Amino acid sequence: MRFATLALTLGAMLAVTGCSRFGSDSGLNPFGWFRSTPSVPTTLEPKGGWKTQAEDPRQPVPQILSASFQPLNEGALLMVRAFAPVKGWWDLEIITERVQPEGQLRPDDDGILRLVVVGNPPLPDSPEARMPANPQVDAINVALPISTTQLSRMRGLEIRSATGGLALKP
Repeated sequence: MRFATLALTLGAMLAVTGCSRFGSDSGLNPFGWFRSTPSVPTTLEPKGGWKTQAEDPRQPVPQILSASFQPLNEGALLMVRAFAPVKGWWDLEIITERVQPEGQLRPDDDGILRLVVVGNPPLPDSPEARMPANPQVDAINVALPISTTQLSRMRGLEIRSATGGLALKP
């Protein structure tokens, strides 16, 4: 009699703990027996994998004219002025040389953040490809916001183009 009561009590306690909030993902929870497995990601890698520069069809702009910082409330805006010999460059962006997660700017181990100004040149058979650019009028302006936290981690910046580059101190 005592054994039956003890077994019944232990069985009831086990059933109650299987249905509890903290044990809801356990195999003892009867509400989860007929559910499909949840789609919990097993990795931090984004769908489709990390975007590498080898996959990026854009190429570095031909020349960088200048770079400067404009103050913001929470950091600075890196303004880069570049030049291409023909008009029509599009989809310009400042990217890091080393592949990093989106929205993060982390310098290398030496404290230098290495950036590249990339874009797409005009199509070879387009009218823009035959129009020479004027450096005074047709400069390409690209900007990148950098937060105060990101600025505090870096000792300097190196910005590269196809023919050279320049260095800045934050």
